Amino acid sequence: MSGGDPVASAAASWSFANRPPVQQQTNPFTNLPHTPRYHEILQKRLRLPVWEYRDVFTDILMRNQSFVLVGETGSGKTTQVEAGGHAKVFETAVACTQPRRVAAMSVAQRVSDEMDVVLGQEVGYSIRFEDCSSAKTVLKYMTDGMLLREAMNDPLLERYGVIILDEAHERTLATDILMGVLKEVVRQRSDLKVIVMSATLDAGKFQVYFDNCPLLTIPGRTHPVEIFYTPELQPTGRILNFHSSMNS
Repeated sequence: MSGGDPVASAAASWSFANRPPVQQQTNPFTNLPHTPRYHEILQKRLRLPVWEYRDVFTDILMRNQSFVLVGETGSGKTTQVEAGGHAKVFETAVACTQPRRVAAMSVAQRVSDEMDVVLGQEVGYSIRFEDCSSAKTVLKYMTDGMLLREAMNDPLLERYGVIILDEAHERTLATDILMGVLKEVVRQRSDLKVIVMSATLDAGKFQVYFDNCPLLTIPGRTHPVEIFYTPELQPTGRILNFHSSMNS
């Protein structure tokens, strides 16, 4: 952390980070004009349910060291929360865990596109046998096992100012151990923020575990479903053959 009041500094940075991005003609990470693709993606981001909760999210995070965020599928929490809590806030990196390698890689790619940066620079990922990050990385996605590995060398995880446990409802062994580690780290680091995030979660137990931390619930969104019928009844054998060929 830099000198001065860390809370005031963080609050000022949050004020900057939460201005409507349509007003930011210059990318704060690269100091270059935003590309047309950025504005194209931005229009989709503005329609996500989580976008309406940015102020509430900011208020809860600034007032508490940890909290639980429950967002239904399709709410946009996995991409928008991390991008909103990047290192411009606390002048340190943000770590977000994913239960699977593929998820860490794909989400990192998506968020780098949304932030209009090159994957491996400001936004990166770290999985077993592969580290796509650099000294400039401020937002890193990784498997929970990789964050545990970092904790072995850096018990207080001092590199990170915000740690997000995504898909916590899957409750892998590494995730459960990581929660125990983070609970102890939070007690020793007053500047660390921990967000437990999931689509479906027994929020009460996690709130109690993290010292009765607050809960933020974000609704999802539904999409219209159109049903099409075949003009004639299809023989069952063809359907079975189709599934057999797909599974082979």
